[in-house]
Amino acid sequence: MKQNGTILKPCTRCRGTGQIEVTGEYADTLRLLKRQRKEINGADLARLAGIKGPAMNNRLVALEKLGLAFGRWSGQERLWS
Repeated sequence: MKQNGTILKPCTRCRGTGQIEVTGEYADTLRLLKRQRKEINGADLARLAGIKGPAMNNRLVALEKLGLAFGRWSGQERLWS
């Protein structure tokens, strides 16, 4: 596809579809996060999922990079929604 003389390539994440497929542990994490009625920190979410805190935080950061989760700082803890 060309636009203004520049060749555009499809996004490597979505391959031009505009949709991102999330599977496995990331899909489980996103489902668990969506079930929460309010913001929650990574440690509490990890406890609900039965996994270690650092693993949950890594998953949440990955989902944030994809634009599927939102994290904000509240004092010294990061709250996720």
